[in-house]
Amino acid sequence: MKKILSIFIAIMLLLTACSASQDNKEDSLEDPPELLEVSISIPEKIEINQEVTIEAKVTQGGKKVTDADEVKFEIWQSRQDEHEMLPAQNKKNGIYAIKKTFNEGGNYFIVAHTTANRMHSMPKKEIIVAGSEKEPSSSADGEKENHESHAEHEHTDHHNSEVAFEFLEPSTINSNQPTELSTKITQEDEIISEARVRFEIWQENETAHQFVEAKEISPGTYNTEYTFPSHGHFNVKIHVEKGNIHNHTEKSVDVE
Repeated sequence: MKKILSIFIAIMLLLTACSASQDNKEDSLEDPPELLEVSISIPEKIEINQEVTIEAKVTQGGKKVTDADEVKFEIWQSRQDEHEMLPAQNKKNGIYAIKKTFNEGGNYFIVAHTTANRMHSMPKKEIIVAGSEKEPSSSADGEKENHESHAEHEHTDHHNSEVAFEFLEPSTINSNQPTELSTKITQEDEIISEARVRFEIWQENETAHQFVEAKEISPGTYNTEYTFPSHGHFNVKIHVEKGNIHNHTEKSVDVE
């Protein structure tokens, strides 16, 4: 009788272990969470001193995320180091929004820092705020405004024309060591010389951006030195400005 009881207990223990093993296997085969999708929505036209609504639409697996842990908009003007961080209001329908008034015209960047369901997303969007801080007070000023409007149109045409950046990436980049960064810039096969060229550098998933001025070392070729503070993946955006030309390109580098 004791022998039968021992066999029965052994069988039960074996079945329990198999069941636990199967449960663990099923848990390990669970599908990973869907990616967090965040899209930034802004008005088609933004002018200075006018309040606008900026929205982030948050979805996951095609479903609206109505209970995100945090949504914040980081906003800064191009060529400026000061960044503004604004918490968004939950509209309860997968939309998170802020109200914002821009006091200066120019190019701005917006990043929607979004955390939900243990996942994080931070899409980035560039916008243009039209207008000038000074309002025209006479017909002469009105003519000036029309001229500036025409110049802005020309600026847009130049901005959209083909500007080619040849980034001369070093073969190896080591952290905490000065690295030479160089680029050759042309437009429609013509060298762009005597321009202002800057390298905007930041580590992936970081919000702190560093701007480094470049010097023209030969016609159309601009050079600077930068010391990357740590190893990892960095983004390098090259800006060029000359007259009506205002363009940029973005590259990525790995730092050892």
